[in-house]
Amino acid sequence: MAGKYERLAAHLATLPADQVSVELTFAEVDRLVGGLPPSARTVRQWWANSSHGQALAWREAGWHVDTVKFADRRVRFVRGQVGGSRADRLAAARSGAVPARSGQRRL
Repeated sequence: MAGKYERLAAHLATLPADQVSVELTFAEVDRLVGGLPPSARTVRQWWANSSHGQALAWREAGWHVDTVKFADRRVRFVRGQVGGSRADRLAAARSGAVPARSGQRRL
């Protein structure tokens, strides 16, 4: 992982192993990453657990975004993997890693 979101990932990675969630203000995240884009303050999709650079950072650190509170300017991260791009989920389904919708595994 490279880029401006490494410090956010490092921060999350250094939290105690028994800490299952952390809530950060947008200002805290802003300081960690050297400036949030305006869309992070208004667009929920920016915080999606997707394959975009910022999401890859927190996902690779073992966290995902659980809640975004725009009125309070806060984001809650929860330990554990969730999300991924649609392409990731489709590839996993084709490989048999997750059950297909019919309840059967695809080969």
